[in-house]
Amino acid sequence: MTWILRGGAALTGLIIVILVSIRFIYGGGEEYPHVNTPPTIDDQRVSAPIQLPYPPGMVASSSDGRIFYTYHMLHKPERFSQATVFEWVEGKGVPFPNQALQAEFHGAMGVSADQQGRLWVIKPGALEGRPTRLMAIDMSSGALVLDHVFQEDEAGFAQDMRVSPDGKTVFLADTGLFNFTKANLIVFDVETKTSRTVLKGHPTVSPQDWVIRKTNGDPYKLAFGLLSFVVGVDGLALSKDGMWLYFAAMSHDSVYRVPTTALLDASFTQNALAEKIEFVGHKPMSDGIELLADNTVILTDVENGGLAALSPTGNLSTMTNDPTVDWADSVTVAPDGAIWFTDSRLTDLIDQFANPADQATLLERGPYSIYKIAP
Repeated sequence: MTWILRGGAALTGLIIVILVSIRFIYGGGEEYPHVNTPPTIDDQRVSAPIQLPYPPGMVASSSDGRIFYTYHMLHKPERFSQATVFEWVEGKGVPFPNQALQAEFHGAMGVSADQQGRLWVIKPGALEGRPTRLMAIDMSSGALVLDHVFQEDEAGFAQDMRVSPDGKTVFLADTGLFNFTKANLIVFDVETKTSRTVLKGHPTVSPQDWVIRKTNGDPYKLAFGLLSFVVGVDGLALSKDGMWLYFAAMSHDSVYRVPTTALLDASFTQNALAEKIEFVGHKPMSDGIELLADNTVILTDVENGGLAALSPTGNLSTMTNDPTVDWADSVTVAPDGAIWFTDSRLTDLIDQFANPADQATLLERGPYSIYKIAP
């Protein structure tokens, strides 16, 4: 009996040491300094025209002004809804391109519309124990025109993406899993269906040691404080001429850009590519980003429930904030100049172990909004 008690005490001690080590390595960080300013957008320009029964994830505008969106994959909406990718048509969400393809989109994260009339959908696979899948749908015919499955060790946490103006290249952001795996960018060749992983673990794409605050001011941590919610490169945006890819890690204080010519040149080493990266400016803790025509970077501000703007000269200002917005997630700019962004309600509805709420709770807390800032 004595050896059993001693063994139990030793095991308990080992577990405590492991938990303390995890907390020390993965649960630390400093609260990010407040960088918000008085809002520059009049509240009357902000509305919530899209109301949904489940929390949205990504939103994307096509070149002709069509609005597409997803239900956020972390809420596992496929438990209750057969459709998870939609187009907003005449005041209602219509499964895109049809109901028949919706089963293929379960687990989808990012959506992006290109200039060739295709809507791209990415399904990161690492959290579900499968390879990541990239699809493109012709927006006119509704046909699935590309369906690519990545290697199992590639693009596991790919979320956001942008397509070059000529439609030949897709740039993807792989956030990594907290600090357990390294963040990176991925360059996908549409014609050859081949890809390259670049800047893996580089400081510009990796999370810094910050603790993100919820909109109520509490630190955003999981597993009862053992893990800080830290995320690598997430937001991507392309300049209108396609010459620059702008990128931002969520848990990071800066926005960067890199010439797409350097990303497309397979002869560049990691060090040579890193030398081409340019600092754009400081930012809030952010999720999605987008560019205006003058290369002003629009960022979702996850701590303050709204959007921020980073001018080409590096001036950062708050556009809008709302304490009722829990997690400003994705942002897109429509051809008419309207800015749309989603509230995915992550801190409000995802529990300490990243489990989603049940249907009754989701319906009770709804409806959920996609916001519009009028031009």
